[in-house]
Amino acid sequence: MTHADILTLIDDELLLDNIKTELNKQHIVWTDHSGTENSINIQQTAVNKDGVIAWWQYNEAGKEQVRVRVEERKIITWKPPINTLGLPSFRDGFLSFYENYLIIKYKDKHYQRLFIFNIKTLETEEIILNALTIQTKIIGNELFLGGFYQDEEFIKVTMYSDYFEKENIDEAYLQQRNITFD
Repeated sequence: MTHADILTLIDDELLLDNIKTELNKQHIVWTDHSGTENSINIQQTAVNKDGVIAWWQYNEAGKEQVRVRVEERKIITWKPPINTLGLPSFRDGFLSFYENYLIIKYKDKHYQRLFIFNIKTLETEEIILNALTIQTKIIGNELFLGGFYQDEEFIKVTMYSDYFEKENIDEAYLQQRNITFD
């Protein structure tokens, strides 16, 4: 499925909700009932092997959300928690699937946050790193996280069908496995 196909499917879902959008190759834009502009950028979408689509929905009033189209006319909405009066931002964000896990990284007021959302159980867990910036790398069922602040911190998350395990790792482990963050 191409990014254009993903945007078209999302646009179709919005149309079924009587939302009039403007669709082009890069994004969908519309104004909601309160006059607030909403948009979805092509780079802020993800799809898994089963055709489940997820997207970060920007709202200029700060009511941003992640929406997951599990099947036609069945959409789950997840609102990113924020710890400050700031607005969440997907700038430098990350949205990716591994099977039924949706990995969501976004910027809170001063630092990045990362959540793993199980779209089958609807359980969400935040993976906390002492870092302003979190780098990500997925290899198979392993998610590698690098946190950079004063000291480097690395975590490996191994995802299985119904649970995942977290473990702290070090830079030597990453070098041994020849893993680099792009």
